[in-house]
Amino acid sequence: MAELERNGIEAHHVVVADDANLELAQSYGWATVETDNEWLGRRFNDGIEYAIAHGAEYVVPIGSDSWIDPAYFVPLRGERENVLTSRTYSVLTHRKLGELVVSSRSPAGPHVLPRELLLKVDARPVDDELKRGCDASTVRNIERAIGRRMPWVHRDLHPHQYVGLRGKPAITQYHRIVQRWGVEEHTDPWPLLRRYFDDDLVTRARDLLTRIHTPRADRRGAVSTR
Repeated sequence: MAELERNGIEAHHVVVADDANLELAQSYGWATVETDNEWLGRRFNDGIEYAIAHGAEYVVPIGSDSWIDPAYFVPLRGERENVLTSRTYSVLTHRKLGELVVSSRSPAGPHVLPRELLLKVDARPVDDELKRGCDASTVRNIERAIGRRMPWVHRDLHPHQYVGLRGKPAITQYHRIVQRWGVEEHTDPWPLLRRYFDDDLVTRARDLLTRIHTPRADRRGAVSTR
């Protein structure tokens, strides 16, 4: 957010959840929307609707397990009717980073949705009762509303501009994504990420993912399944 402000873009977080994430977000002074966690589609819609109601010119739905290079957003001015997206995406575990090039009709994202398009679907572009597939639902519903294919503008800065951290569990597993879209894989991802992201952030992510993916050993040296 600070980097975007230096580039003349006023950015805000809106956290949508029903758990302790709301308290954490509020402690930072971010906006929050309390919504039942069952349906991902409804949470997307509630956050988008909140943002549009509070004057947002663009809305970017992202998961809490994703990083985005701030430079991705810099060319926003003048894009009022097009959706900024990308084909370039990376997925990350503690030991691997897969670089992907997504060639589907609904590319990798992050999708930057302009206000003008969202108003055509009453700021609720996703089918409410979805637990996955929200990006595809957004594309389908906007295209139906405007009567044509989604007006994409692709922004491909570098392979790690959009990074998805894969913990346990994840909606889509690392190996499945790499198997479908992967073009290159690295077994020492952390120096690569430090080229673009804050060193402390990278260190914290490495430590967190290592704890998630490494089985704990109990005092007798056996692997604990707790």
